[in-house]
Amino acid sequence: VVAYVSLGNSLLKNSDLGPSKIFLTDENQWKDFASAGYLLSNAFRTSSSTPPDSLPSVQKWKAFAGKVDSFDKAVLKKKSLSAAQKSYQESLQLLDSYLDAVSLPSIVEITGSK
Repeated sequence: VVAYVSLGNSLLKNSDLGPSKIFLTDENQWKDFASAGYLLSNAFRTSSSTPPDSLPSVQKWKAFAGKVDSFDKAVLKKKSLSAAQKSYQESLQLLDSYLDAVSLPSIVEITGSK
């Protein structure tokens, strides 16, 4: 979470896509985050017969991950700073919603800033 949120400094303040490209491609930072996030959201099942997609935590994770996919496309395929900034900002709201659903501190509480 901290690594993802820290992308805002370069992306929003300095208009630099470089760190975002690294996060999305180098050493699987996003892939590791995505796997851990989905597994954590799935851990909130109260019954093994409950389908994961019906869990609010999984739904919130998937909404966030979908927005990160838009961010990924804007950064790596379109190379559009404005689209990347917009997707990133929207993803932060979804990330906060997910963090709340899995009983983790908000972005502000984790990083001390937004």
